[in-house]
Amino acid sequence: MASEEASKVIDIIKDLRIAMVTTHSAGRLASRPLTLVEATDQGELWFFSAADAGIVQEIRAQGLVNAAFSGSKQWVSVSGHAEVVLDVAKKKELWNAAVETFAGEGPESAQTVLLRINAVSAEYWENPGGAASLVAGWVKQKLTGKPAEPGESNSVEL
Repeated sequence: MASEEASKVIDIIKDLRIAMVTTHSAGRLASRPLTLVEATDQGELWFFSAADAGIVQEIRAQGLVNAAFSGSKQWVSVSGHAEVVLDVAKKKELWNAAVETFAGEGPESAQTVLLRINAVSAEYWENPGGAASLVAGWVKQKLTGKPAEPGESNSVEL
């Protein structure tokens, strides 16, 4: 995952940090917010979760997931395969004060697990002008009939 586009995706993700992670749940899709603790250049996204959370059971049953990150000027949608990681050494490595606020048992606890998403592909959108330029582009399109130019977007294989 060394391409410039792939690096751009990881940089955007690191800036946004909160993902809506979508899993398969009893024949439907379910999304939950998770805080990113690490994004690697190899396309691994790491999150903590409670071991008994529904998302953990869903990932164990069917690991195909999507993680969507959204900001005021940047958006990323990552498709990949997730797995539950119980490795205490990795939990200690990624542990931080923010995680401790919801998982006070510590990284050694079996009640706290890691979720790793191995990214397969991603789409990103950037609009340096933010929402105001999107509205201006929409108005321009309505008045002139010319398509709006909302910023940059691309699909990336990771």
